Amino acid sequence: MNKNIVDISKYNDKINWNVAAPNLDLAICRVQYGSNKVDNLYKQHVANLEARGIPHAAYAYGCYVSVEDAIVEAKDFMARVSPNAKFLVLDVEDDTLASCGSTNLAKASQVFIDTCKAAGWKVGFYVSHHMYSSYGLQNVKADFLWIPRYGAKPVYACDLWQYADNATGGYVEGIGNCDVNRLNSDKTLEWFIGKGSNNIAGDNENVVLPPDWKTNNLGGITVTADIANVRENPSTDAKAMRQVKKGSGHVYLDWHYDGSYFWYKIAEKNWLRADVCKINKDGKNKGVVWVNGTDINLRKGASTGDAVVEQINNAGAYDVHYRYENWIFVNGGGLKTGGWMYFDESYVNWIR
Repeated sequence: MNKNIVDISKYNDKINWNVAAPNLDLAICRVQYGSNKVDNLYKQHVANLEARGIPHAAYAYGCYVSVEDAIVEAKDFMARVSPNAKFLVLDVEDDTLASCGSTNLAKASQVFIDTCKAAGWKVGFYVSHHMYSSYGLQNVKADFLWIPRYGAKPVYACDLWQYADNATGGYVEGIGNCDVNRLNSDKTLEWFIGKGSNNIAGDNENVVLPPDWKTNNLGGITVTADIANVRENPSTDAKAMRQVKKGSGHVYLDWHYDGSYFWYKIAEKNWLRADVCKINKDGKNKGVVWVNGTDINLRKGASTGDAVVEQINNAGAYDVHYRYENWIFVNGGGLKTGGWMYFDESYVNWIR
């Protein structure tokens, strides 16, 4: 029996889940219509889907009025979504155009997607067929493209095709009239819901720490993002193992720099990217910093009035031996004598 990929919202409020469940491969559930209108059936839909073992994902209808507002909406979306969602989707339609306007529509949409991707999510882009070739929307980059068109296949190449809605013959037993979709590229269902998806477990599920973690660690990490995905390896392409929330604390075991981002190891096969968390320094005066700059003066004392004794000419890790207010004494990394430098967060980061 062929099963269905559906997208549902508060308007699908009379679902017989025991009848519907055998007919579903995946349900993509609406979380919000802009930041100010939360879908009041989202949590109920997710609970029913999870009780029956049906994979689910989440979408947000964009109503942002600017590029800056798109970031706010994306963060609100991630704060509301279930940690077990397989992926996220931004939905851009006529109401999005009306609220944002044509000039910044593509830019704001890209920023929304990028904000979610920066937190580690796989993110799709749903856009009305009649809008896709306008306003620069064809240039928006996402992990997959989802386009609706009823009565004929989309003119544009896409990965997911919404081929009918509740008014054009979309129907699933147990749900009734609804939006139904088909795979439309070489991306398989497994790509969407299996190993290639986020498939994030709970905050503390399946966490393995080394036996000596209490004594052999670099300190502590606190999550600063509303929601952050933990990766199997220090790479945005690595599998997402679980999700952690803002304010949660974790042991800091190791670090890695991939050329663009720092990554912090918080458990076996558990890595957080540095822009979603912070190292807890706890007032310590020693440690290791990463200096991302050149021609940086090192001085004899902790003052701009002191003589320059050496320069840092290579980006890298340097040992911190002393700290005085906003000055640190660094050495190592090929330096001859070391010296005092001002701690400027624009190019200096604690890594230990």
